[in-house]
Amino acid sequence: MSLLAGPGLLIDLDERGPISAGAMGDLLAWAPMTTQIPMLCFLVLVLGTGPVATDLVRGAARTTWLTVNGPRMAYTAKCLVGFAVGAGVAAISALVGALSATVVLAVTDTPQPLWGAVTVPVLRFVLWMGCWALLSLALVALMNNRILPVVVLCLWPILAERLLGVLLGYAGLDGAGDWLPFAAGRAMLTDVTSFTGDDRSFAVSMVGSQVSSMTGLFVFLLYTAAFSAAGCWAYCRREAR
Repeated sequence: MSLLAGPGLLIDLDERGPISAGAMGDLLAWAPMTTQIPMLCFLVLVLGTGPVATDLVRGAARTTWLTVNGPRMAYTAKCLVGFAVGAGVAAISALVGALSATVVLAVTDTPQPLWGAVTVPVLRFVLWMGCWALLSLALVALMNNRILPVVVLCLWPILAERLLGVLLGYAGLDGAGDWLPFAAGRAMLTDVTSFTGDDRSFAVSMVGSQVSSMTGLFVFLLYTAAFSAAGCWAYCRREAR
């Protein structure tokens, strides 16, 4: 799929001319503003929910804990590996996509974007995907189930959180939706402050938050840390079947 990043530029390359660093970053991050979460998430979701589910749902926890000297160490190791896998998959995907885009732009004699500037949104994407893997692990530990966390992570960012934001607005808490987990996460991936005029209004409506990318990054990391801590607590207290 990453190889399609280059050919995907051909759809409207002539209309928009040289592609901006932000637009290229969005393309390499699997269009999170359009799809609400990067499409790569669905692949990492399978990888992220597996390690904890194997222990708790399939009854392998006791063996794992004896092997690595306790549940806390086991969960920490799973988090480190999960984060590395999520971030690593995103980094490889972005690199392959960038190479594909470079070739297409060169063949069509179109100016290349400022690749140094593209690195910034790509790094945020890599970090976001690592956090996504941690959230997957944490929800499996909290729910003691593998299927339900998958459903939650598929529906919450795209539908449920949007509805919650609307309800908060009706309750007089305008702006509270900007600070919900995936609204902040989308703001982390797409810097709405870089848009102006009508483009900014459209970007804010798609992202669901008006905060800057750095603020969104900080908030999303806090949510990830909180859920990871809760997941660790649940995992350590869970009786091995």
